[in-house]
Amino acid sequence: GLRKRPKLSFKSAMLLAPSGVLLAGTHVGGVISFGLGAISFTHVLKATEPVWSALISAVCFREFLPVPVYLSLVPIICGVGLASVKELTFSWASFTAGTLSAVTSAGKAILSKKVLDGKPLGENLTPANMFAILSIIGFIAIAPVSLLLEGPKTAVAAWNAALANGYTNLRLFTLMGVSGFLYYLYNEVAFLALAEVAPVTHAVTNTVKRVVIILASIVVFKTTITPLGAIGSGITILGA
Repeated sequence: GLRKRPKLSFKSAMLLAPSGVLLAGTHVGGVISFGLGAISFTHVLKATEPVWSALISAVCFREFLPVPVYLSLVPIICGVGLASVKELTFSWASFTAGTLSAVTSAGKAILSKKVLDGKPLGENLTPANMFAILSIIGFIAIAPVSLLLEGPKTAVAAWNAALANGYTNLRLFTLMGVSGFLYYLYNEVAFLALAEVAPVTHAVTNTVKRVVIILASIVVFKTTITPLGAIGSGITILGA
């Protein structure tokens, strides 16, 4: 095959469970925020990940960074505040979900980094294979909750609504397949990068892609953004 199959015990899998659950929380929070607000606003919120990464490291693991690093996080906080004040599609639900996505992403990166740098939990547990395992754990954790809250009837209703809007079954399957593949691929690449750098550094560099996404949402999807929102978004990105 393309990769060697990872081998790990049930006990080792349980050690990875918190990271897997946080990974699921990152994705679920992001998707909910996207659905309730503008794509650009969600990515401004997700750009706060370096702040949460520094905070979690200090509070939970007593790992402190140099003072200049903390000072550099201030523009991120101020920028998100400005972007939120005049956001045309602002809703507390979108804000909460987007922030939750950033918090869980930071927590997942910190815990995963400790596993990657620590004693091997099994055979062939490369960063790519580890991300695959975390994705499976996240699916197992979120599937029962999804079925309980929404269920097959909700999924069928959403599918039929898409068909009523002019989509075909083939088109929907294609969009879902391509979207899922690209989403997984970019997350795996991000995980490979995490193996080489510190969580806060990873969170900061991860913000670069958000510049492209925010610009794309404005140009391609015609997302409306106020001047104050644009200034706040710019300050957040530059600060990160």
